[in-house]
Amino acid sequence: MRKIISIARFEVKRLFQNRRAFLLLFGMPLLFTFIFGGVITGDGENKPEIAVVDEDQTEASQALINEMKASDSFTFTKGNSKRVAEQFDNQEITGYLSVEKGYESTLQNEGTPEVVFVSGPSFEGAALVEQLINDSLVKQKVSTAAAKFYQEKTGENQAAIQERISDERNSVPAAVETVSVTKNEVMQSMNNLTARSAGFTIMFVMIAMLSSTGILLEARQNGVWYRMMSTPATKVEILCGYMLAFFVIGWIQFGILMTLSEKIFHIEWGNVFANMILVSSLLLCSIGLGLFLAGLVKTSEQQSVFGNLIIISTCMIAGVYWPVEIMPNFIQHISTFLPQYWGMEGFAELTVRGGGIADIVTPVGILLGFSVVFLMVGLRRVRFE
Repeated sequence: MRKIISIARFEVKRLFQNRRAFLLLFGMPLLFTFIFGGVITGDGENKPEIAVVDEDQTEASQALINEMKASDSFTFTKGNSKRVAEQFDNQEITGYLSVEKGYESTLQNEGTPEVVFVSGPSFEGAALVEQLINDSLVKQKVSTAAAKFYQEKTGENQAAIQERISDERNSVPAAVETVSVTKNEVMQSMNNLTARSAGFTIMFVMIAMLSSTGILLEARQNGVWYRMMSTPATKVEILCGYMLAFFVIGWIQFGILMTLSEKIFHIEWGNVFANMILVSSLLLCSIGLGLFLAGLVKTSEQQSVFGNLIIISTCMIAGVYWPVEIMPNFIQHISTFLPQYWGMEGFAELTVRGGGIADIVTPVGILLGFSVVFLMVGLRRVRFE
């Protein structure tokens, strides 16, 4: 056992003597989490900006604009036609909305007023903006028709009636109540930042494990194997020493990343013991994958190239970069055959639903199944000469 611990201690120490290793182990995961979790998606803060040009300048057109501004998905700002066109050409705004002259009179004549929306072909939210415009127009047409009918019956001022209808409509409470069901009241929904933090931690730990297991190939290339096998340590002890080193390196990386993300991004990881079990199963799976690839290639360079390609591509499919739910159905089915998917499922159970050890039995069991397969194949293919 002392020989195994000595080999593991030496390899851990050797890795952390390389300053560039700190960038790969800790810097890159935090940077990717910040970019993909906070800046690009913004968690609702950086909304697409859409300018509104009011050519009609009436109460009806202003009511439409106010209705649009109530949306949580976009930021609507007023502007003039010339300035807005320049902003759009310079890509300062996502698009612009033009309420044409005669909007109010067309509404009062029970017609459909013209509203023009201009956006770039790459804007994926165009359909949602069109839906918002159509919904607002329908509401205004109904309110106008109701006010006109009421005026004919009572003789009351139509504008006053419309204003009263609008106030009544806005004062109606929401018909749908959203309830978040968790096993722990402290837990919040798995927002984008939490999901990306978990995902990129998994990805960079797997990349680090791949680099670490590449040491086996380097040792064979550099003749280190022959020198180690000339010592009293057996092949099994040497392999166990290396595997213990990989496991310790992975746990150091996981532990520090989870602590930093909790302090920097205020992420709640949930049950400590459940996380220990989930992380350990993920590390065993990652080590097994590294050994599996080491048994298929001849050099550490080949392992790095093919390994990074495999990990990054499978992480994309498994929901590390973006939610699995937004991908096509056949991709979602493929993702269930990837270890990263089950790692994300385990973290979702712990961080979203406040689950415990019993709630991650399935993800952990599947990850351990991957580990057994990878380790059995990988260890059998490790060549000592």
